[in-house]
This record gives sequence, structure tokens and C-alpha cells, in this order.
Amino acid sequence: MKKNKGLFISFEGPEASGKSSQILLLSKFMKHNNISHVVTREPGGTIIGEKLRKIILSKNHKVNQLEEIMLLMASRSNHINNLILPNLKKGKIVISDRFADSTFVYQGFVNKFGLLKTKKLHKELLNNFLPDKTFIFYLNVKDIINRLKKRKFANKYDRIDKKFHNLVNIGYKKILNEKRFVKIDGSKSKIEIHNIIKNNLGF
Repeated sequence: MKKNKGLFISFEGPEASGKSSQILLLSKFMKHNNISHVVTREPGGTIIGEKLRKIILSKNHKVNQLEEIMLLMASRSNHINNLILPNLKKGKIVISDRFADSTFVYQGFVNKFGLLKTKKLHKELLNNFLPDKTFIFYLNVKDIINRLKKRKFANKYDRIDKKFHNLVNIGYKKILNEKRFVKIDGSKSKIEIHNIIKNNLGF
């Protein structure tokens, strides 16, 4: 891979699957090798996006399904136009902790707004802007629960609910139908996963 080629990478998967740790490892590797990159997240990534994130993920705000999806779309639009595209145009690699696939799975499938309906909204509102490469992490529900028990719950999706996490895994399997997706076994060691990711990126 050319170091000056702009590339948009996203990391997806259920809670506690290890994607955030791998993003940190990848960023550390890129810094060490002087590869220009930006790490961001969704919802969030911009000043407006982070404000919307607090509303979307809060346990206290009462928003219905449509309102939550529209807030996500608004946050994503701001994220694309103010952070992702400008950095890609500069030739940087943009690494995002979650992107549109999370909305397809969590809001579209798990929360039953409709997977196809959510994808259609993304296509119409955001011109179907998607990552060049997406790493989808998988982890069985038992391991997810065990990992969650060791962490402080940060948002409404961090919860001990086997049915919920099982549905998230099923949702990701349903969207795994494009060349950009790379399936990652979240139970492997950190270094194994890190090497798989590097190999897939041509490093």
C-alpha cells in the first residue's frame, strides 16, 4: 500500500469484541512507521458529532427509533464532510471506530427499524458513502458477557443481555456480503489479530 494514498477504514462488531484495542495498536504501528492517519469514532468525531453522541447513547434521553436514526445520520453527515473527506483528500488514512454498518445492525436489525430501510436512508441522505475496508469482529455471547462484567458501563448498549448481544452478532452476519468486509475472530490473541489486520492492509 502506498503511504500517500487516502484510505477509509472502519472497525465494527459487538460490544467488548476488541476492536477499540486493535485501533490503538494499528495507530501505534502507523505512527512508528510515519504513516499519516487520523483516528475517529461514531457517533462523534467532530464537535457537533460528539454533542449528538451524548444524546444518542444516553440512558436518560428519551428518543424513539426514527429520532435516533436521524440523529445518527446528522452526526454522520457532519463527520463525513468535516473530518473524513478532508483528511482523505490530504492522502491520509482515516480509521473509524464504527460507521454506518453499526446503524444498519443496531438500529436497523436489532431495534427492528428495518435493515433495508436503514440502508436506503443512508443511500439517499449520505450518497451511500462507505469505508474502503471494514474489519468486522466476532465474539461469542458468553465471552462478550464475561468481558463486559470487567468494564464500567459507558452507554446504553453496554449491558448484560445475552439476547441483545446474540442479535448484534446475527445482524453483522446479515450484512457481511461485500468485498470490503474482513471477518475477525475476536477470541484470537491481540498480536494475532493485529497481524491479520496489517496483512489485509498490505503492511
